[in-house]
Amino acid sequence: MADDTSTDGKIVTFYSFKGGTGRTMALANVAWILASTGLKVLVVDWDLDSPGLHRYFHPFLDPAKVAATPGIIELITDYAWDATQVADRSTDWIRDYAQILPHAVSLNWEFPDGGTLDFVSAGRQNRDYSSAVTAIDWDNFYDRLGGGQFFDTLRADMKVHYDYTLIDSRTGLSDIADICTVHLPDILVDCFTLNDQSIDGAAAIARNVEQRYHYRHIRVLPVPMRIDEAEKDKADVGLSTARSRFGGLHESMGEYEANDYWASVPIPYKPFYAFEETLAVFGDAPRSPTTLLGAYERLTTAITDGRVRALQAMSEETRLTYKAAFIRPRQPPPGDIYLSYVSEDRMWADWIAAVLAPREIRVLRPSSAARTPSAERRRPAARSRSSRPPTRSRRRPRESGTR
Repeated sequence: MADDTSTDGKIVTFYSFKGGTGRTMALANVAWILASTGLKVLVVDWDLDSPGLHRYFHPFLDPAKVAATPGIIELITDYAWDATQVADRSTDWIRDYAQILPHAVSLNWEFPDGGTLDFVSAGRQNRDYSSAVTAIDWDNFYDRLGGGQFFDTLRADMKVHYDYTLIDSRTGLSDIADICTVHLPDILVDCFTLNDQSIDGAAAIARNVEQRYHYRHIRVLPVPMRIDEAEKDKADVGLSTARSRFGGLHESMGEYEANDYWASVPIPYKPFYAFEETLAVFGDAPRSPTTLLGAYERLTTAITDGRVRALQAMSEETRLTYKAAFIRPRQPPPGDIYLSYVSEDRMWADWIAAVLAPREIRVLRPSSAARTPSAERRRPAARSRSSRPPTRSRRRPRESGTR
């Protein structure tokens, strides 16, 4: 394993060959644990195709500020556009574009001992976002626009300003995944579930990093995830298979140390967390080794080589208050509305029913035969202001009899 004792900041990429591993949730919790110990932490949503890291921090982020702050895609496209304009520049011009702080949004939370947790989005989520992502020619970016030097400078900038930068990579094999797994990180957290395609894909990535990019000295940490404790026999076989397929990845460890690693890093599956993006630092009581929080603390220990081992304590009242902020409120079932109207206002009734139908509100109306003269003289019971109502002139009914 690589030497990880320098005082420079560390960049950690969370990667999975297949989706559905719980990679993003693990990153979010590890980041919070690190910041709770007084460290300066940055999280970066580099999953440009399916950004979602912000959802785990939504009680602490201002949506308007996040929406207005440029993210990774703007960082890259602004540099690429300028790189095509002028050939002769000063040697430091890349540094002006490879600055992470203007793109970072701080979480609204006071961490102890000066700790901070900043967030960088994948980019502004507007109608131009998808076209901006698909328009990037990565071969041209590297070969003609100096993309490698740009990412080197960006990497150095993140390491200067933060103790730990945690990058949420996209899945699979792609240019974006290569940037996150090879070019940027000091540590690669290689996440996988215990089916064969997930194990094999994760192991292939680990071998690629170890063999082709050994000069980068990237520490690769294979992390089994979503381990179902109800299927112990299958889980044991899956873990044994994963360890054998990762081969000599940890051959520099002694047997006891390797056994301890593989016993401590698996992340269990907890059904409670399958329904909302809830941080386990609030969802679980502290100091319990069997919880999801306990598993993330052990993962944090492995990432930091023992420097950080546990979440710093918070009051139980605070924990429960913010736990409730993550939970979706129960939505009341849509109700029915009984609408009574006179025959000349049938157009109003049809319009009201059409407005309420998409909201799953059923409008009950009396049949024509059941209407009484007194009911005919009533005004419409409800009118929606959500869209423009029908317009027509109303004429007073002519009085019967002679004048």
